[in-house]
Amino acid sequence: MNNLSSRLPSLTTLLWILASLVAFGAFLFIAPNLINPPRPTVTPTLVSSLQPTIAPSVTAAATPTPVPIAPPPNASTSVPLPTAPTDAREYVSVADPTRSGYLKSNDDKPHWGDRNLHAGFFGSDRYSSILFFDVSALAPNSEIIAAQIELTGLSRDNLGAQGEWRASLLRLPDFQDWEDLTPKDFSDATVLSSIGEPFKPTDLDLGRVNAFRFADDQIPALVNDINEHTFLVVRLEGPAGPDNSLFTWDSGGLDLKSGAHPTLRIVARPGQFVVVTNTPTAENVVTAAAIAVEQTAFVERVGTPTPFPRNHATATPIILVTKAPTALNVETRVAAAQVATAVAITTGTYTPTPENWIEVTATFTPFPTRTPQVIPAATLFARLTPTVLPTNTPTIRQMLSTPLPDFLKGNLLVVTDRFLEPSIVVMRPDGTIIQGLTGGVLYDLALVREPFSPDRSRRLIVAPDDRDVLQIWIQDENNGQQKLLTHLARGLAYDPVWSPDGGRIAYVSREAGSDEIFVLDLGTGVSTQITRGGNPFIYKQKPTWSPDGKQIAFKANDGTLNFQIWLMNADGSNLRNISQSESNDTDPVWVK
Repeated sequence: MNNLSSRLPSLTTLLWILASLVAFGAFLFIAPNLINPPRPTVTPTLVSSLQPTIAPSVTAAATPTPVPIAPPPNASTSVPLPTAPTDAREYVSVADPTRSGYLKSNDDKPHWGDRNLHAGFFGSDRYSSILFFDVSALAPNSEIIAAQIELTGLSRDNLGAQGEWRASLLRLPDFQDWEDLTPKDFSDATVLSSIGEPFKPTDLDLGRVNAFRFADDQIPALVNDINEHTFLVVRLEGPAGPDNSLFTWDSGGLDLKSGAHPTLRIVARPGQFVVVTNTPTAENVVTAAAIAVEQTAFVERVGTPTPFPRNHATATPIILVTKAPTALNVETRVAAAQVATAVAITTGTYTPTPENWIEVTATFTPFPTRTPQVIPAATLFARLTPTVLPTNTPTIRQMLSTPLPDFLKGNLLVVTDRFLEPSIVVMRPDGTIIQGLTGGVLYDLALVREPFSPDRSRRLIVAPDDRDVLQIWIQDENNGQQKLLTHLARGLAYDPVWSPDGGRIAYVSREAGSDEIFVLDLGTGVSTQITRGGNPFIYKQKPTWSPDGKQIAFKANDGTLNFQIWLMNADGSNLRNISQSESNDTDPVWVK
């Protein structure tokens, strides 16, 4: 018995072995989540149309990706400011999501529009976040009584036990486009003032509202910044390492109607804008020409006018502009063209109608009420007698089953303003306009086919993913199921069109910082950027495949003051402008 006891391990040894096994199992379970926290799959909410505007986030393998979760019911919703005096008011500004987001130390571009506002250290990277607030409604020289920035916690999954989280008011370099700014520009920016007191890890939690309130000695920097600019830029920072400690606030994403968006609240006695009345509009083109000559002479003598200071504003009344009636004959249209030429010579080319002008037009109907007719270009301006169509509106299925005339196939249908008002014309692939179309029925019939697969069983749609990044999806027309095609981490995707062979998709994305055309191979799932420019003000949009799938036409304003129709091979080679006009030629559809 004594010999047997000597061969058995002691009770203490058994307990140590058991504790070691439990600790090892816990490490195997927790370690993957610490390295790359999981994200749940969220069923997207589909949208039917797109107004492209913005550029969300980049996600690397070691990038923390907290899941957007609604704050718990008991979370506070606001931290009240001091009661405003009777002669003061509260100004509220929500951070602009297209210019707010997080920065990662090893990335060359900011992650605008991302739902996560990271601040701190994770892996081998430092994270900070930028908030952009519009304060143009607050007049300069206003007396600011109190101000604070409110943020709602989104994730503490990567939060350590040490560190501080701070907010700072930044001054960025002047005369630099926002889209050109890099994470280094924001890290090197001048700090005008810190904002409030720093927060500790115990102050941060999911759903908790943190308020960075300007102290009395920090308000003068805020006042000076508002006196000079119509916006504020705020940087959020956390610990710099070496241990992981990262907190994530909620940016609210791109949809201003959802999420907990960062908010700037200012209580102030408002200053006064100086209203400058506008010079009366010239009565005719001759008077306008005389004014132009006088202003040119003034500039030559004393130089260009100094811009108005921040507290000056011009009066901008709402102006109703009635739409010019369509000319009844060729002579009248020629005369109108001559007047337009005179206006361009004296006052410059036409510019878009100002925001305070409202054009009075007839009620819009989705489909024209004229029978499509084809007329030669030589008689494009002749007056036509419309034939009224039945009043019922065709469905998409009816439009897909309606055949297009054979003479259109292989040609482009293009929207142009070459003839004083927008028209649909038939353009050969070499840019020659051969015919004009009355109404837009044939154009609509060709356009509705673009996002559908060749067998019409599937359709391309644009919808946000679980991070509110607009992506391209395939929707099954039989059961309505959706499959995500693009996986953009930054930017947005739109204008998807299916190739005639069914194996590729062309679309537009801001992944590269500007609107560029990509081609996605459905077999491999690989997307290839086939246009390049790098200028956020040059737009390459509305791609359309040739019937043989070897070429792509699109509209762009690259190197021109107006949109033109461009053509290239499907790999982006042999790029050329086929419009070569001084008018706007847009929205091509290649008839197949």
